[in-house]
Amino acid sequence: MSKKTKKATAALAMCLVIATLCMIFANMIQTDFGNVDIVTSSFVVEAEDDVDYRITYKMYIPKEASESNPLPAVLCLHGYQNDSETSAAYAIELARRGIVAVCIDEFGHGYNERSLRFRGSTTYKIQGQSEDGSETVVKVGLSGPERFLTMMNFSTLSFFEGEADAVNGEAIEIDADADGLYDSSMGGIDAFKWLQSQPFIQPDHIGITGHSMGTWAGWSVAAACKEHAAVVLQCGEVFGENLFDEENIEFHNVLMLQAKYDEFNYFRDYRQETVSDNMLDSTIRQQFFTANGRTEAKTDYTWNTTYGSFGDNTARRVELLKTNHRLTTHDRQGIAAAVDWFTKALNVNTDIASDDQVYLYKEVLVLIAMLAVMASLCPGFILLSNVPFLKTIIVDRASTKRAPMLMTRKQWWRNAVIAVLISAGSYPFMTQLGHGLLPLPENVFRMTIGNGFMTWYMTLAIISILTMAISRAVSRKKGKEIPDYYDLGLSRESHCKKLDWGLLGKSFLTAAVLMLAMYAVVVVFQSIFSLDLRFIWPFFKKFTGERFVQFLVYLPFFALFFVINVGCKLFGQMRQKVTYGNSAGNFVKCWMGNVFVLLGGLFIILLLEYIPFFMGYGPGADLLFGTTFGGPFMSALILLVPQFVVFTFLSTWFERKSGNVYVGAFLSAMLATWIVTGGSSIF
Repeated sequence: MSKKTKKATAALAMCLVIATLCMIFANMIQTDFGNVDIVTSSFVVEAEDDVDYRITYKMYIPKEASESNPLPAVLCLHGYQNDSETSAAYAIELARRGIVAVCIDEFGHGYNERSLRFRGSTTYKIQGQSEDGSETVVKVGLSGPERFLTMMNFSTLSFFEGEADAVNGEAIEIDADADGLYDSSMGGIDAFKWLQSQPFIQPDHIGITGHSMGTWAGWSVAAACKEHAAVVLQCGEVFGENLFDEENIEFHNVLMLQAKYDEFNYFRDYRQETVSDNMLDSTIRQQFFTANGRTEAKTDYTWNTTYGSFGDNTARRVELLKTNHRLTTHDRQGIAAAVDWFTKALNVNTDIASDDQVYLYKEVLVLIAMLAVMASLCPGFILLSNVPFLKTIIVDRASTKRAPMLMTRKQWWRNAVIAVLISAGSYPFMTQLGHGLLPLPENVFRMTIGNGFMTWYMTLAIISILTMAISRAVSRKKGKEIPDYYDLGLSRESHCKKLDWGLLGKSFLTAAVLMLAMYAVVVVFQSIFSLDLRFIWPFFKKFTGERFVQFLVYLPFFALFFVINVGCKLFGQMRQKVTYGNSAGNFVKCWMGNVFVLLGGLFIILLLEYIPFFMGYGPGADLLFGTTFGGPFMSALILLVPQFVVFTFLSTWFERKSGNVYVGAFLSAMLATWIVTGGSSIF
């Protein structure tokens, strides 16, 4: 065994040991060091349409729970593009205090057998308040692809009914069920009823909590299940009593966690650009505080103050959190407020203070494990490249006598700035176009957020192909030297005038083997520890058959983007002197340059979005482009930017080690596609 192979083997082993140790300790935290049992399973729902389906869940059961000692419970509902594991922070803290926590996968997310379309949709959207925050109902007509109608109907709930005054003064009839909306609880009602049937749970002491999309599901569960004891809404929308039958539907002991910097306008109260004290003075908020008119209205409601009484289920509170929409699920103040709320509503006695929280240690440990497993791909590649069949993927550029085509510093910066501006200018519009309105075959391209990213990626790839073609045409006309396939990193020198299909095929095979090895690690970790590789949100988890098919559908498009925009563009067209050299400093310079080209545009969008928000004007996308272009893809930047930092690192490292652009591009594309198709929303 050569010295290089020994070092690679040792590095690979070290990465896997670090990952395993982190998962062991993370599992200790989620089980409260043996005091809580973790059960991941599913139950069958006998549907009214005779098509039974399974709801998957992860349950945290304190050891003292038994048939002779039933405990209270909380049903946890995640938000859009999340899954059951995103509710882990709440579940861990509740289970430590003697409350059974059940986190389900809702329709279209995680391993739930029903896709998002089973929520149903209408051809209109109900807004329960007007611009001034009054109780006036606004009914907005909708058109577009079915997935767009479904997503635009998240705030239209199954229990809305009756007649209400419209904005024009005429009465409108609201009957969501009759117009195609099936189950706005997204499986939550069935989960609540199943929970009540468990012998170790007190059926009349069950609370509900949900985040974002899960808050609408939470309202729907509470409306249908009168036995609920409390509701905690993490970034929830308020709607007027005129939207439902307030005589027969009551919401018991409701706590709302309000993010001060919520990117979604309906969670700030519709049309309000910022969260301010006057939000609590609106007619619709006063209806919330008065609990179906059972308590006297006030004129001076304040944040972080409890009104009403737990004794008659009229307790109400709005907790203001200094965080944004996505991070509300893991906000310490919010979790403390929720823990206090549930222990009071469910009559739970605990010696653990609400601010004594351990969930973040679990998240950090799993993050380290994920990074360690991804780092293991590098020594894994070194070992694979020693396999005789795959040795030819190594293109030794240092040994060639051919002078490389390099960009000057000035040329590089000009191209980099252009790339950054194109990225920034296209991101808000192309992502949202693909997300909802692009007429894609919906039974083929079923990943809703994936459609947005795919549309943006393809836009950038097409622009890059066109600009490279124009540049080559101009250079040819002027008699200048034109980069060939070798210069672009697509072929060996012996195949410089044509695409090197052998290099491409073996590079793809190498990337696939590396991903399969990583997938095997994920399967083992999930089987042993009931934990996948993530940080709060879904990243790498086991596929269902349905999701693996979606992986194959999106992979060619993601691969084209990474080969063209990361491979050819950065390591071919924009190759400069700093690309060469083996020092760590040289690598970091190259990596940071690539990060600037790929992420500079996203950083611009981040600044445009959040600087006005933090200054008190509101989210930049809403102010500049309108609310249509705010929301999901703005808040998704908190996930996308770190991913691309890692993908750019891998692409840079693999290009320098292999001498071609394929391995890093294919591997990054596979990982990016895995993230999008593994657990996020499927239509």
